[in-house]
Amino acid sequence: MSDKLDLINTIAHEDKWSTFSRLIESSGARDWLSLEGEFTVFVPNNDAFGKIPDAKMNELLQEKRQATLRELLSYHFVPGLHPSSALTRPMKSITGQELTFTASNGLKVNGAMLQARNIQASNGVVHQVDTVLAPPMKTALKPGGILEFAKNHSMSPGSSERETYGPRRQTTIF
Repeated sequence: MSDKLDLINTIAHEDKWSTFSRLIESSGARDWLSLEGEFTVFVPNNDAFGKIPDAKMNELLQEKRQATLRELLSYHFVPGLHPSSALTRPMKSITGQELTFTASNGLKVNGAMLQARNIQASNGVVHQVDTVLAPPMKTALKPGGILEFAKNHSMSPGSSERETYGPRRQTTIF
């Protein structure tokens, strides 16, 4: 029997990831993120959440059922075990949306720097990032139409329409 914690509890036991952990709890995502199988999680540190404007965080937290927040958090989970040495080509998160990796000036996912790597859990691996990852932005449509648009359109490989909250620019994630 392994003495390692599962991913959700590994994340919860690190102070530097307390914001991500609290958001998983408050959004109700813990239940369905405690899925069977192995996963790789790109966990933003607490400072990464400080880059998100307060108004946007309040909007995410006040949304009924917090569906947008759950989708944002889910974008950080990738099926399978992927040590940092395997992060060389695009992968899909559990939302079905793509994450891309580059190795210029350090290993990055969607432009966010990997700071801590290969933290083992009983059902996966954690990599810490310095930025909250946001799913690719879609063209705004009439209210209610964006979900249908997102279901029927995918980003082409190599597309640059991936957004993150980073030190050089702040963007609205939705």
